[in-house]
Amino acid sequence: MKPLKDYSFIKGFNYDLPEEYSHEEVDRQMGYAERLTLNSCRLFMWLDGWKKDPEGFLCNLKDLIRTAWSHGISTTPILMLPYFTEGQTQYWLAEEHSNAEIPGCYYPENWWIGEEYVAAVIEAVKDEPGLLFWDVMNEPSWHGFMLSVDDPLERQRRLDMVWAFLKHFIAFVREKDPVNALGVGHTFIEDTERSQTGEMVDIIIFHDYLETRSKVEATCRRAIELSKKYGKPVINNETGCLCRSNPYEVAIQMCNTYKIGYYLFELMIEPEEKMWSRVHGIVYPDGTIRDPSIVAAIMGFFRNRSDSAILPDVNQEHFADKALENAGKLLHAYAPADELLEACENMANLLEAGELVPMAYPPTRKIEEWRRKEKKDIMAIRQFTFSLMETLRQACQIG
Repeated sequence: MKPLKDYSFIKGFNYDLPEEYSHEEVDRQMGYAERLTLNSCRLFMWLDGWKKDPEGFLCNLKDLIRTAWSHGISTTPILMLPYFTEGQTQYWLAEEHSNAEIPGCYYPENWWIGEEYVAAVIEAVKDEPGLLFWDVMNEPSWHGFMLSVDDPLERQRRLDMVWAFLKHFIAFVREKDPVNALGVGHTFIEDTERSQTGEMVDIIIFHDYLETRSKVEATCRRAIELSKKYGKPVINNETGCLCRSNPYEVAIQMCNTYKIGYYLFELMIEPEEKMWSRVHGIVYPDGTIRDPSIVAAIMGFFRNRSDSAILPDVNQEHFADKALENAGKLLHAYAPADELLEACENMANLLEAGELVPMAYPPTRKIEEWRRKEKKDIMAIRQFTFSLMETLRQACQIG
């Protein structure tokens, strides 16, 4: 798509081109995104996957773009990630991380490898209606082979290699596709100027994982300043991380306030053994979600943190009193496990409805776990019942 003047309408997500590609799985997950009212996909894909099977890789890429578009979702493929030459160990796998080896891609004599790949991708999908813009490279300044270097002169030497590589590929993409818009997924908003690429791109792009509202807002303000300086629209195409004190809700609200399009990292919650499963993602493979506040924020609804917020009173009609009385009677009578779990659910529903307990592992999850077990630990359930009673008493200030 030709460059647009404004990308503030973007509500996007990051997504991986699956190594084991399944059209049905991609279609289902794009359906989740559509239901969430998300409208653009920032796509990670790997040169190694293309080298193994060029035809299959491009076929899958084209299918993903078309499948996403059938759900009203555009795609912004990331063209460049660091690639390694023959015999190199990826810096994140190296035994000695300090002064990690420079990936072969950054030496000009190896640029042809990336050129072949980028040219093939562009030729395959440049005319797809669902293509929004090219993201020429992901986070050029944020890689282990630079972060592991203590010497500032050596770090700068390596960074200069990266900027030269980046500029080359911006020009290369422009040559191969003079029609579709392009940008660079910079790690920080200031990298636009550090790399001296602001004049070369159609879109100013940055990532933001900062820790407080004031820091996120300062980044948004700086992005708007650079947008005006270069006369280019701006997008935040990576944001939202639980372990970096960067809640999705905060990131989305700030982007909305400053009219900046965004891409959340990421749509799907990975399997537990994967790297980002505990800190990123909105939807589980079965369509359930981690945190309803993320969904609400995407829809434009945010928690009331002002003085007008009204605290819940789940004992307004004395249902908490009744639940406590019932649970106490069942404990006294040594009731069976199923009856105790029913009483626990009564109390848990009150606590969860009023958000009076942590919801990362809500009591109802524990209750369902016990219900699924053929043999139930009655003593553990009795202890759980008692602890829920204490939690409900304190939450409702019942003596």
